[in-house]
Amino acid sequence: MSGRHRVKGVKREHSIIAGLLPILERIAAQPTVSALIPGRISVTRAASASLHLRLGPSTMTGFKLTARRGTMAQEIFVVTTCPDRVIEFLRAEIKEFEG
Repeated sequence: MSGRHRVKGVKREHSIIAGLLPILERIAAQPTVSALIPGRISVTRAASASLHLRLGPSTMTGFKLTARRGTMAQEIFVVTTCPDRVIEFLRAEIKEFEG
């Protein structure tokens, strides 16, 4: 049952910050992206009304993104064979991306 929680390449085991799902689906549609795995939502002190994505560290299978909106933050694990291509796509196509 490996695909039990996956819809359009995005794992849906945890909640997803409001407004983030359509962006994740666009990223997951990239040919070099195998999966997107959102982590748990955490509460932060800083508050921002708009949604922002920030590039995080590299991982053995790709890299991390951090999504922030309001006082919520969520890590997203991007599983990819070509991190550079995905980061180029984020910079060119995703207006919420800072990196």
